[in-house]
Amino acid sequence: MGREAILRFLTGLRAGSGAISRSFAAETDRWFLWLPVLLACGIAAYFALPVEPPLWLPLICVGLLACAVWTFRRSSWPLLVLSVLAVVSAGFAAASLRTAIVAAPVLADETAGELTGKVLFVEEGENGDLTVLVAPSAFAGLAPENRPAMARLRIRLKDVSLRPGEEIRLRVRLMPPPEPVLPGGFDYARQAWFQGLGAVGFAYTAPEILAPSSGGLRARIAALRNAIATRIRTSIGGPEGAVAAALVTGERRAIPKEVTEDLRAAGLAHVLAISGLHMALFSGTLFWLARAALAAVPALSLRYPVKKWAACMAFGGAFFYLMLSGGAIATQRAFIMVTLMLGAILLDRPAISLRNVALAATVVLLWQPESLLGASFQMSFAAAVALVAFYESKSVQRVIASARGDWREGPAQWPRFVLLYFAGLTLTSLVAGLATAPYAAFNFNRLALYGLAGNLAAMPLVGLLVMPAALIGLILMPFGADAPAFWVMGKGIGWMLEVAHDVAHWGGADRLVPSAPLGALALVTFGGLWIALWRRDWRWLGVLPLLGGLLLWPYLPRPDILIGREGEIVAARDLDGKIHLTSARPSYTAQQWLRVEGDRRSPRDAAAREGAPWRCDARGCAFHEKNRPLIAYSRTVGAVAEDCELADIVISAVPVGKGLRKGCRAGLILDFFDFWRNGATTVYLDTDEKPRLETARAARGARPWVRPP
Repeated sequence: MGREAILRFLTGLRAGSGAISRSFAAETDRWFLWLPVLLACGIAAYFALPVEPPLWLPLICVGLLACAVWTFRRSSWPLLVLSVLAVVSAGFAAASLRTAIVAAPVLADETAGELTGKVLFVEEGENGDLTVLVAPSAFAGLAPENRPAMARLRIRLKDVSLRPGEEIRLRVRLMPPPEPVLPGGFDYARQAWFQGLGAVGFAYTAPEILAPSSGGLRARIAALRNAIATRIRTSIGGPEGAVAAALVTGERRAIPKEVTEDLRAAGLAHVLAISGLHMALFSGTLFWLARAALAAVPALSLRYPVKKWAACMAFGGAFFYLMLSGGAIATQRAFIMVTLMLGAILLDRPAISLRNVALAATVVLLWQPESLLGASFQMSFAAAVALVAFYESKSVQRVIASARGDWREGPAQWPRFVLLYFAGLTLTSLVAGLATAPYAAFNFNRLALYGLAGNLAAMPLVGLLVMPAALIGLILMPFGADAPAFWVMGKGIGWMLEVAHDVAHWGGADRLVPSAPLGALALVTFGGLWIALWRRDWRWLGVLPLLGGLLLWPYLPRPDILIGREGEIVAARDLDGKIHLTSARPSYTAQQWLRVEGDRRSPRDAAAREGAPWRCDARGCAFHEKNRPLIAYSRTVGAVAEDCELADIVISAVPVGKGLRKGCRAGLILDFFDFWRNGATTVYLDTDEKPRLETARAARGARPWVRPP
């Protein structure tokens, strides 16, 4: 009986593998769609390495695999396997090459001094403060090889006005880009490396302008951007003006914090990021206006391809919007997508298809491989793939064809078109929301539960009122006739903000969720792609990894002790699973710890003394629960000596000498130098073993963006 069962199992396995092989061979037209997925695998492998590989190694691997592909070009399965390896290696090589190309000096240590440099970018904040990007020509006597290539400064002084291209001098304090607040957490230093940013800091004094703007192309574009943003904010006024300026120029720091929170809770935060939605509405409106104007002239429309002319005009408008908006990563991706769509119109091909999405993703990954690690890339392409795959499916196409009427039949068809519009908006919001939800939860620990309602109420305003008015206002601005268009835009944004405020205050609208394992996100991504990219019934096998990722989602190990990058703050987990802080100060580290935990408490609430396990005084804190190790946090050497007599774990914000360590009864001692060398540290209190440590330094490895200890 057992042998027969085994034989039946093997027979079924053989039949199943044969069916999969036949399905795979039958979908050769869909193989290209997996090109960016394979590139992404190579890029992910590069960033997962603990050490930086030599640049020549991946380049040689790509060359050898390319030769092997050519050699076996007439052998089907060897060719397929070698091609897959070659594309994965190409992704790895692209990431390695990109890291070498963007290499620029990074400040080694916190330094104060006089800085002289050229202003590259200026953005005004909500309270009139400035964020300035400067290319230093001199700083605190540092040699060029030790001077940061670019520095981002906060200038909080009043009545300061700067323009891109100006040479300035001021006194500042600069620091290297900050490291993660948790092992495996968001690495801002890595992001800064690929932006060429070598330092961040703030100004002590008002800037002295040494030379006016040189008038280069980059400075002219930045100055135009600032002038347009200022004009829009002045014309519309209030939070609506700040949001309007953000939609046109990408400058978001002037938006009040409460407005940003309302938009996020209502599932409308994507409106603030200039991405595919804005680029499509901007270029699409321009395309429609240009085509309508050309079609109104029979001498042109009957003799010439006015549709292609309109596509060329829309491309010019999209490029202008890219430059005006600052060229952020999401905007660059959106521009590539729009370029492919307009190019398809010029070539008489379908403008929107999964092939175009795959081609856009391939271009982005080869051009900027590091974008794979960002939430913007993940969410925008997740939404694009899901939407195009959904609307390309034969069943949806049949429903659309049967529901579509003829607009030439007059007003009788208008109710049908209105109904179809809102039905399409509902489906679009639902599909995009489901596709992006895992990435929002993974990267931001947030779920907007009523995002569908928020999008249904607000997106018609954005698509039919706000963005068309923005385009018309920009066209009329050189003639001084933009005020009516921006008035309409402001009204539309005002109604959108009212919707966001109302939805955000529904009970439980903005749900925080704990962080998930990376493997869970990988399984969800693979399952979703398997369903979206194939056509035949075997695509539903993707449900298995998708469900596996969702089941694995809650099972990320939680550390028992969290220690800040410099030992300035400590958190310990109680028996109920909540963390408690040693400091009530609302620091960035504390806020990020609570967010990763999915904990809505403020740092002040998480450090509440009454009834909390921490007992603190001016010299330190002690954390003790029944049948748990006694944890001591010491702020002075004297406190360390006292804590060593009783505590099982001693965490010291000051250095601990060898003599004191030798006489300490604690099984684990971590001091200032440990954090200085290793960065943020977490401790796991396993029941049968000694405490297990994880450090940010070990998690980051020896990479170019990691400062040596």
